Amino acid sequence: MEAADHARRLQSQLSALALHSAAPEGGAPDVEEITSPGRGRALLDSVATLAKRQIRVIQPSVVARHLILDWLSDERYGREEGVEVRTIHQSSLLQSARAVSYLESLTRRRVQVRIAPLLPFRLIVVDETFGVVCPPGTMLLIRQSALLQLLSRMFEFCWNDARDLSTALLAHTPHPPGPAGTRVAPALSEQQIVILRLWAKGRQDAAIARELQVSPRTLRRMVSALLRRLEVSSRFEAGVVAARTHRLLDAEDPLHLPS
Repeated sequence: MEAADHARRLQSQLSALALHSAAPEGGAPDVEEITSPGRGRALLDSVATLAKRQIRVIQPSVVARHLILDWLSDERYGREEGVEVRTIHQSSLLQSARAVSYLESLTRRRVQVRIAPLLPFRLIVVDETFGVVCPPGTMLLIRQSALLQLLSRMFEFCWNDARDLSTALLAHTPHPPGPAGTRVAPALSEQQIVILRLWAKGRQDAAIARELQVSPRTLRRMVSALLRRLEVSSRFEAGVVAARTHRLLDAEDPLHLPS
């Protein structure tokens, strides 16, 4: 059984390496667009097989959440003697109990999880060997060293600007009311503050949904939750409350949004 398991692992490693080998015509391209869904899935499956030191993931949604759990099916992943796995997820997931449960399951498997209100695109960087970038509508396989260094720096920038999961969950929990007669800033998530500030800048809902990388339907749910949290019934009233409440619009911008 041990020999069969070892042979299976070797076969998996050979298959993964074959996906990244040089083409017969002369070297694999530094940047390759993956158009075949089957090859795209195979590339993602190769992540855990080829990783030696660390896997860094930017994941704006829970799409392919099973994939990260698949990486952890081997006991060495996520353990001190194995591969370090770090993931950054978008704070809109905290509105879903199922998504929160998933993120907490990652931390139990020793995956480091952080939360950010805005993320650029889906990204996976494996050591300094290769990266997979998934902007809307396509998948790019990156092998070029300078580009990999750039993607790694971008990940670290997002990582340092994000909150750990426990802190983000605590901030997402409503706080008790303040003393009578005072207007205490409601306990808003970073993403709810972003929506308020984008409204103040005159952004329309379609543009806000694109910036938050959520569907219009999801944005409508987020707006409804925001109005309930502010105890108002309209966006105009929300703006009035935000303008009169300390720390909502005049605090330091967590995203450094341009005017």
